[in-house]
Amino acid sequence: MKKTMKKMMALALGFTMMAATLAGCGSSASTGKTVDDIKKAGKLVMATDAAWAPFEYIADSDTPVGSDIDLAQAIADAWGVELEIINVAFDTLPQYLDNGKADMVIAAMTITEERKEQMAFSDPYTISAQYIITAEDDASVETIEDLAGKKIAVHLGTTGDFLVSDEISGGCLKDTGAEVVQYKNLAEGCLALQKGDVDAVMLDILPAQNYCAVNEGLKCFEAVYEDGSSTKEEYGIAVKKTNTELVTAINEVIKPMVEDGSIEASIEKHKELAALLEQ
Repeated sequence: MKKTMKKMMALALGFTMMAATLAGCGSSASTGKTVDDIKKAGKLVMATDAAWAPFEYIADSDTPVGSDIDLAQAIADAWGVELEIINVAFDTLPQYLDNGKADMVIAAMTITEERKEQMAFSDPYTISAQYIITAEDDASVETIEDLAGKKIAVHLGTTGDFLVSDEISGGCLKDTGAEVVQYKNLAEGCLALQKGDVDAVMLDILPAQNYCAVNEGLKCFEAVYEDGSSTKEEYGIAVKKTNTELVTAINEVIKPMVEDGSIEASIEKHKELAALLEQ
């Protein structure tokens, strides 16, 4: 009887310890990796979509380059680890944080309330705005309201996509005949404009300026409303929503880079380099 009781107690203790271990593992998995975890692994995994020159783009190899890559490398260097880059479609990026395949996302990603429901963000590291690209001889579009009745190309899952889709569903473009045309690749949307399949493209300022600089017959300008309201936005580094510790650590690295202008300098450098690639 005593031996049976001892066996039962040992089993109960074993199950208790196993449950505690599993609970601990679950807690770590749910909150995401710490800087110590990343240092132990010896690598920092960044997910991006290399279609946003000068922030991330493909140059002379399959490895993405750009100012966001420089920023990620600076963080990896600060922590003494290697940088690994995963290049995937923009609209799938949050999944790579959720499943733990990436530690952070840097992809010219605007900080929005909607995205905050999925991810946690660092402090902003640069400011951008939405721009409209049209044919150079098209004088019909000056404001967002002027997109009424037109086909507007956007990159799926981006701020431009959200803006146009929201305005069509319940904003200034509702019931105007405006149509959003979503592309998985930014270049496809711009090519559609050049072919006449769409009337305009909505995208971020620097990619817009870069594309127009190397393609004749196009112009770009800031997307504003008739009342003068702008679409100014802030870019941030995204991590798993519950990983506040990693956000704090990232902020400590990028704060001096924002203050000393090194991030903006990197953006300007890659703006020039990306333009040269298209010539």
